[in-house]
Amino acid sequence: MKIIEELKKRKIPIVAIDKSLDQYDDKILFPKKLAKANEMLRKIGLPKTTAK
Repeated sequence: MKIIEELKKRKIPIVAIDKSLDQYDDKILFPKKLAKANEMLRKIGLPKTTAK
């Protein structure tokens, strides 16, 4: 129980990253959706951020 309490108090989560996902680094998985998103960004652009 002591270990669980220590994990709950941590600010940074413990995450294990699966190395087998590295095979997708340089691949475009959804080219049609990517093209559509790029077209929308060209037409509309990114939203403006307001500084306070």
